[in-house]
Amino acid sequence: MTTVRVAVAVPRIRIAQPMENAAACLELIRQADSAGVQIICFPQLCLTGFTAGDLLCNRLLLDETARALDLLVSETAHLKPMAVIGYPARDVGEAKPYNAMAFIKEGRILDNRLDTSPPSRWFLPADPKDNTDTTDIINLFKTEGIDCPVSLLFPLEKSVPDTEGIILCPSAIEGRVGALKGVELKLGKLTEGKRCAAILASAGEGESSTDYWYPGMAVVAENGKIKTSRSPFCGLEICDITVGRSHKRVMYEYTPIQDVDYKVARISKDPFMCGDTERKAREAFMIQWGALRTRLENTGINRLVLGVSGGLDSTLALLVCVKTLDMMGLDRKNLTGITMPGFGTTDRTYNNALSLMRTFGIDWREIDIKEACMLHLRDIGHDPDLHNSAYENVQARERTQILMNVANDIGALVVGTGDLSELALGWCTYNGDHMSMYAVNCGIPKTAIAPIIRYAAENELEESVRPFLNDVINTPISPELLPGGNITHRTEEIIGPYRLHDFFMWHLLNERLNPKKISTWAAHIFADEFTPDEINRWLKVFLKRFFSQQFKRSCMPDGPTVFGISLSPRGGWTMPSDISSAIWLKDLE
Repeated sequence: MTTVRVAVAVPRIRIAQPMENAAACLELIRQADSAGVQIICFPQLCLTGFTAGDLLCNRLLLDETARALDLLVSETAHLKPMAVIGYPARDVGEAKPYNAMAFIKEGRILDNRLDTSPPSRWFLPADPKDNTDTTDIINLFKTEGIDCPVSLLFPLEKSVPDTEGIILCPSAIEGRVGALKGVELKLGKLTEGKRCAAILASAGEGESSTDYWYPGMAVVAENGKIKTSRSPFCGLEICDITVGRSHKRVMYEYTPIQDVDYKVARISKDPFMCGDTERKAREAFMIQWGALRTRLENTGINRLVLGVSGGLDSTLALLVCVKTLDMMGLDRKNLTGITMPGFGTTDRTYNNALSLMRTFGIDWREIDIKEACMLHLRDIGHDPDLHNSAYENVQARERTQILMNVANDIGALVVGTGDLSELALGWCTYNGDHMSMYAVNCGIPKTAIAPIIRYAAENELEESVRPFLNDVINTPISPELLPGGNITHRTEEIIGPYRLHDFFMWHLLNERLNPKKISTWAAHIFADEFTPDEINRWLKVFLKRFFSQQFKRSCMPDGPTVFGISLSPRGGWTMPSDISSAIWLKDLE
C-alpha cells in the first residue's frame, strides 16, 4: 500500500507562445514542490496550446517549443515533483511532429512518451516500441519509496490493461453538455477494483474558442470513486491517493452520461434537452459565456455590441453577454445593446427589448432603420410595395452594418444571435444576421433556447428581469420583416415546427439515419401532434434547405459547439455547397 501526493495542473496558456507557457507551467511546479507533491500531470500540448492547428507543424514554433522545454527542464533542477508535460516533439527530417509527453524531474527528462494513434493532419504515429523503456521512472519511484507502476493513458479514448498503480491522463476535452460527467464515469471504470488511481488534466484557459470551448478539467479517481473533480478549472489541484490496496471488487458498469443521454434522445420528442433539463441548461449556458469570455480574454477586447430585438435568440445572447461581463468583473456598460425597429417590428418585442436592456443596466441605443432601408431600396430601384426577399433582407443587412460599424467605432466585438436550427435550415440572411464577430448561439438548437433562458432567469440573474424573459419565451417566433403591426409573419408557419426540425437534425447528423427511417420514427413519436403527411412535408423542407443552404455555413463565424453537433465548416460539418439532396428526397418518397 502506497500513499502518493499528486497534483493536476491546468495552466493559463497562450497559443503559440511556448516560452510564456513554460513559465506558467514552472510556476505551478514550484507551487506543487512547496506542497510536497510527488507527481504533477499537465494537459496535452500545453507548451504550444492544443488548438494551435496547422502551426503545430511550423518549424519556427517547434524550434521555440524545444527551447522552452529545455528551459523548463533546467529550471526544475532543484524541484522534487515529477512533471508530465505535453508538447509537439519535432523529428528532424519529418514534416510533422509527434504528440508527446515529457516526464521531467530535477533537471532531467526521464522519458518521452509519444502518441501511437494513427497519423493525423498534424502528427506522426509513434512506433509502440519507442514507449517500452520505463526504467528511469520505475527506479525513481522505488528510490522514493513509491513501489507502483505509472501508466500513461494518452489519449483518453485508448484502453489500458489492468494495473495496480497510477494512470496519468493528459487530455484536451472540449466543453460539451455532459462532458465532465462522462469523464468521471470513464475514470471510475478505469480504476474500479484495480487498486489504482487515475489523474486527468485537460486543456483550459487560453485555448482557442473558434469552434469549441476548453473549460479545463481536474479529475482524480481512486478505486472507482471520484476523489476530486473540478471544471471549469485553472490552476493546481492537489490530492493524496493510496494505491496498491486490496479492495473488495464492486461491480461497476461504465455508462457515460453521453451514452445515457443518447439512448434517451433516440425515443424523445426533444432529443437535445431530454432527461435532466436543468443540468443541460446549466452546462449549455456555462459553455456559452465561458467561450465568449475566452474570446474576449484572448483578443484583449472588453466591449461588446449586440442587436437586441426582443426575440428568443437575441435575448439568450443578451443573457450570455451580461453573465460574461459579470464573470470578468467588467461593468455592464461595456455591453452596447442596440434595438433597431424595422418595417415589421411590433410593440411587444420592441418593449421587451427596451425593458431588458434598461433592467440589466447596459449601455443601450435605439436606431430606427426604416428610413435608411427605404433610401437603399430607392437607390437600387426596388418598389417598396414589393415585399420580396430584397425587401426583407435589406433590413437584416442594414442592422448588421450598424452593429459592425458601431463596434468598429468603440473598439468592440459584435456578438451574433443566430442559432443552430437556423443554420441547419439556412433561415438567415447571407451577410445579414448570418454574420457577426463571435456567434454565441451557433451550437444551441431552437428548442433548447427557452429552457436555457428559464434556467438563467431563475439561477444566474436578478429576479427583476423574469417578467420580461417570460414574455419573450411566450412570444411567437417571427423575423418581423413585413409591415402590419401584429406578429403575422410567423416562422414556423413558413418553414415548419422547430420541434420537428430539431428532431430531424438530431437523427440525420447524430445518428446518420436515412430520411425514411427518420420519418418512420417521427410518425411514431409525434403521433399525437402531427400526421405522417405533415411530418413528410416538413422533412422535405428540412432536407431541401439543409443541403441547399450549405454556402451560408461555409463562411459562418466562430462560435462554440454545445451539444456535440456542430455545423462549422472547420471540422464540425464539412459538405460541398453545390451538393444535391436528390437521393435523400428519393429515399423519403
